[in-house]
This record gives sequence, structure tokens and C-alpha cells, in this order.
Amino acid sequence: MDIRIAFALVLGGLAVYLAYRDPMLGAALGIGVVVVTLLLALLKE
Repeated sequence: MDIRIAFALVLGGLAVYLAYRDPMLGAALGIGVVVVTLLLALLKE
């Protein structure tokens, strides 16, 4: 397992925990992840 994968899994787990504790924050985190993913996909092309 790569260190980047482990770091991403830890951040994902933290995001899920925060979304469980505060649904509004979870929605904001979800939107942020989608936006960053789309930007990275567009920049890669």
C-alpha cells in the first residue's frame, strides 16, 4: 500500500465521520470533493 493511498483512506474516513456528526458539513465536504475531482480530471487532459 502506497502512503498516498493510506492518507486518502484516512481523509476519507475522517470525512465520513464528520458527515455523520454534522450533515451540513458532510454535504459541503461532498461538494468540495466533487469539484476538486472534476478540476483534476480537466487539468489532466
